[in-house]
Parts: sequence; structure tokens; C-alpha cells
Amino acid sequence: MHNKQRHGCLTAWLIYLIIAYSFSAVFYFFKTEEMSNIAQYNISENMMLLYGSFAILGVIFSIMLLKWIKLGFWGILIISVILFIVQLLNSDRVMSPIFILLCLVILYGLLQFKKANVTGWNNLE
Repeated sequence: MHNKQRHGCLTAWLIYLIIAYSFSAVFYFFKTEEMSNIAQYNISENMMLLYGSFAILGVIFSIMLLKWIKLGFWGILIISVILFIVQLLNSDRVMSPIFILLCLVILYGLLQFKKANVTGWNNLE
């Protein structure tokens, strides 16, 4: 088996996702008033718990991708689709669901970058 390598852009994106999901989890679990103000709409306590839980899952799935586990991608895909739907149903802001999809497209695109003639996607197990 060859030594697995990932493109630097993919590594940077995965680190960004881990940091972003981590900050989101902290804010959703511990800074609920601030998050409601940032989101500019009222978020119920249950929704804060849902978003915080998904953020923790996002950290886990991103770390899985760093460790070459393909399930990490499918996990991010699932939570992204759920968050996309929740955002569409609970917000009149168009940019939030679009940003969710954009992040997913960027992740998939970066997984297609080659390093040592092998894509990140093909290195996943």
C-alpha cells in the first residue's frame, strides 16, 4: 500500500472545518443569547441543542476525514442536508442554506485534488 498524501488545500479545509464546527458547538451550547443575536432570529433552546450536536458531529466527521475514513464525508453530507432543510424551514435568510451547500461542494471538490497522482477521495477507506 502506498503512503497516503492529501493536497494541502484539502488539509487546510479540514482544519478550517474542525475549527468552525468547534466554535459553533461552543457558541450553540454556551452562548445562546449571542447566537440568537448573530442569527438575527429567535432560535429555540431545542434548535440550539440540535445545532450544537451537529457541530460536534461535524468535528468528529472532519477528524475522520483527516484519518482517511470515508464515513466522515458521508456524515458531513448527512448533517449538511439536514441543516440545509432546517435552515430553509426556520429562516428567511437565503445565505445560510446556500453557505451550507457551498461548504459541502468545496469539500467534495477538494477531495478530487490529486497528490502523488491519487485523489483524496481515492485515499479514503
